[in-house]
Parts: sequence; C-alpha cells; structure tokens
Amino acid sequence: MSLPSSAPAAPILELDGISKRFGPVVANRRIQLKVYPGEIHAVLGENGAGKSTLMSILAGRYRPDTGRILLDGQPVSFASPAQALARGIGMVYQRFMLVDALSVVENLLLGHARGRFRLDIDAACRKIASFSQAYGLAVDPRKTVRQLSMGERQRVEILKLLLRQARILIFDEPTAVLAPPEVESFFRVLRRLSRKGHTILFITHKLEEVLQMAQRISIMRQGALVATLTPRQVSSRRELARLMVGREIVLNVHKQPSNAGEVILAAEGLRARDDTGQVLFEDIRLHLKKGEILALTGVAGNGQSPLAAALAGMPPAFEGRITYRGRPFENSRWQRRPKPNMVYIPEDRHTTASVGPLSLTDNFLLTRLKNFRRQAHLARGRARLATGDILTRYGINAPAGPQSLARQLSGGNLQKFILARELDRRPDVIIAESPTSGLDVRATEEIWRLLLQQREQAGVLLVSGDLREVLALADRVAVMFRGRILATLSTARAEQVARIGLLMAGVPEKANRHAIEA
Repeated sequence: MSLPSSAPAAPILELDGISKRFGPVVANRRIQLKVYPGEIHAVLGENGAGKSTLMSILAGRYRPDTGRILLDGQPVSFASPAQALARGIGMVYQRFMLVDALSVVENLLLGHARGRFRLDIDAACRKIASFSQAYGLAVDPRKTVRQLSMGERQRVEILKLLLRQARILIFDEPTAVLAPPEVESFFRVLRRLSRKGHTILFITHKLEEVLQMAQRISIMRQGALVATLTPRQVSSRRELARLMVGREIVLNVHKQPSNAGEVILAAEGLRARDDTGQVLFEDIRLHLKKGEILALTGVAGNGQSPLAAALAGMPPAFEGRITYRGRPFENSRWQRRPKPNMVYIPEDRHTTASVGPLSLTDNFLLTRLKNFRRQAHLARGRARLATGDILTRYGINAPAGPQSLARQLSGGNLQKFILARELDRRPDVIIAESPTSGLDVRATEEIWRLLLQQREQAGVLLVSGDLREVLALADRVAVMFRGRILATLSTARAEQVARIGLLMAGVPEKANRHAIEA
C-alpha cells in the first residue's frame, strides 16, 4: 500500500478489530485501519455501510463492543466527545452546532472558559484572529452566527476544534451546505491544515471530491472495511462507485426533453418573516408546469426550505398569492385547503417525514388516513398490505417488512419509503426537498429515476443545493440568495448553466434582483 510521501512509518491513529452492534444490526465488523499524521483520508461507503458509526466511535459518541483504538501507539478509550476532544480528536457534523443568536467569539468560548465571570472578549478575539490568519479561516469574531454564510459557519466549527488543540479533525459531508466557490475555499483550508500537521478524516458521497482531495481512500461495505487505496489506484469515479456497492453504478440518468404543459402551480409576490421579524423570503415569483422538473437551488439557509414548506401549505404564513390549477389562494385559505393531489417530501426524513419508533405501516398511514379510515376505525390490515406492496414494488429493504420500525431502516431505504408512500398517491404536484441528501450512489440513482418517471404525469419542484443533481434532473433552475430568486435559467442552454454557481454565491448579473424567466 502506497502512502503519502511525507507520511512517517508510525500511524497517529489505529483501529484494531473495532466492532459495533445495535441489537441485531452489525454496524462495524472487525475494522482494521491506520491513519497517518498530516494525511487527508476519505471514508466512503453506501448508506448503512457503517461509516458514520465508525467516525462516531473515534469522536467519542459511541463506544466499540470489541477492539481497540490506538492513539500515538497507546490504547485509548473515550466515554464522551469531550474526552475524545481532550485527546485531540474532534468532529465537525453536517448540521453545525452553533447558537445563532450569539456572536462567533461567544460560540467559541462556550464550554471553554475557566472560572466564573472571567471572560476576556478582546483577548479571545485576538486569539481567534491569530488562528484565522494562520489557517486561512477568515471570519469576523464579533458577528452573530445568523449573519454568517454557511461557509463562514463551517470555519467557526473548525476554529472551535483548533482552539481546543485538536490534531485529528473528522468531517461529515463537509461540502453538502456550501456553494461552489465556498467548496474551493474549504479545500484550501483542508490542504493548509494538512501542511500544518493536522490529520483529516472525511465522509462524503461526492466521488469527484474524494479523487481531488484524498491522499488515501478507505471503502466500507456492509459494516466491513473492504479496501484502502490511493487515488492513483482508481481509474475513475465509476470504478470507485463499483468498489462501494459491488456493481456498476453510473450517475447519468437518461432524461428525455421536457414536454411541459399547463402551469399547475404558481407563486406571485410571496413574502414571509420568521418570529423575530427576519425575512425568510420575499418577492417570490415562479411557476411550475406539468411535465417538467423545476429546481429551486441555493446554498442552505437562503430561504429555499421555508419557501418549499409554504408552497406545500405548511408554516410559515406568507403574504402574496399562490395559484393552483388556475385557482388563486391567499395564505389562510391555502393552509386550510386539503391538497390530495400535492405531496411534500421534506428534507428531514427522520423527524419531519417519519416517526422513528412507529412501524412502517403506521408511518404509511401518517399521510394516508383518509384512504384507510373505516368509520371510526382504521383498516390496519389493508394498510399493512399496502405498505408491504410498496416495499416490494420499490425494492425497500426492511428487516421485518411492514412491521419494521422506521428507525431500523438505513437512510437510503427510509428515503425510498417516504418517496414511495407519497408517489403512490399519484400526485400532480411533487415538492421534493433535498431528496438524496446524505445518500449513497446506489440510492441516489434509484431516487433520480423515480423523480424522472414522475415528470411524465406531474410537475416536480426539486429543492436541492447539489448542482450535480440539479443539472441531471431539472429542466429549469431558479437560484435563490438571501431570500430572493436572482434568476430562473434553462438547463438546456449551456451558457446559462455556467452562471448558476456564481448566482448561488450571490453574484447577480447586472445587479438584477428580480427573476429572469427562461
């Protein structure tokens, strides 16, 4: 096995026979892995392959059932993330753990200051500025977190670990919330951290990023480590995907030209604020046609999620008008109106779209009560048969069939179940928010095909910050920044596609702050 030329013979971190079981599910199976000082090491695998569990063991969130962790050649054991961080191992999660209402410096001091009432904000700001300059992590320490872009928030999370002297930094899907220009900036930060001797472990499903950034790649399948190799040993993304799933995967779905018909859903002048008076979105004008996929894209936190919820008839309350099948609706009438032909697939599949402790049959009934109600009773037998039917038709792997608990499914299988539950209603409008977020290439491929199939009889509003997904599926793209749609572009025109990344970063064309309909 070839290693980075600068890597010494002795690993900084070694996993020796690590296994972890959750009830009947084996998450990690006798993992043997060596990580070297200063290297950037990627961990790949399908959903349910055990990557996150393994990284959570390293970060002190879980304890292994068997095996040893060796740090600098010495066995260590962590009962909490705080203990792991005290030994120099910290993790940046996909959902940042920051307090929006506090300043950067206040967030960095949380849990770090010693003694009562001895906070020296000025001294802390100077120390943050020093670290920021040394690592290329430019951020204003006196700004509140809610004023920061997602890229700046990520820098705060990195600074939080560096200020606590972390030597090993673990990242979970680090580029999922970043605009393309921010991704390049993040990569520069990783390289600088590596040059300064920090060791980087990161989980990602973006294979091109692995080949671009990683010095070594470890691949997991069904809880086991099946290969560790260098980018030079991989000929292409296709080969890397094949190693991950055990078969050929090509993330290039065939998309027929759009045969768009009538406008089925439209928004005119929508505006909404949160409870504090902050604008969530404003001056929203868009239309969705039957037979097309319209993508609503932008870096996370620019208003896409609340807009998608409002269009689906959920809070927040809005000003303006929504027109559905030619009928106009104000906010109160739209939120009260039953929408049997519209489905909403929210981003958070674990807490919004499903209830973990309930069976799949009960989760199926969450949005299907009207179809399975018999006077004052539920037709549970029929619901169980219907649930089993969609498990079979959509190839969903559930350990106990319809009686499986939602929390027992892997991320990919749970997402397919949620899609199947909603698509089985034969909708004419589908609002799908980040439908493949955090999913592996196999699950992503299957969900892309499902959405393209739905385009034949419905209008699909795809809310996604993944440009690869947007360009693969969408016929038109509306780009949001700070609550506004900067432009709506056709993906059929190559000269427009090149503008999307800059628009996501907030670079408007000719200072235009209004939608340009393609």
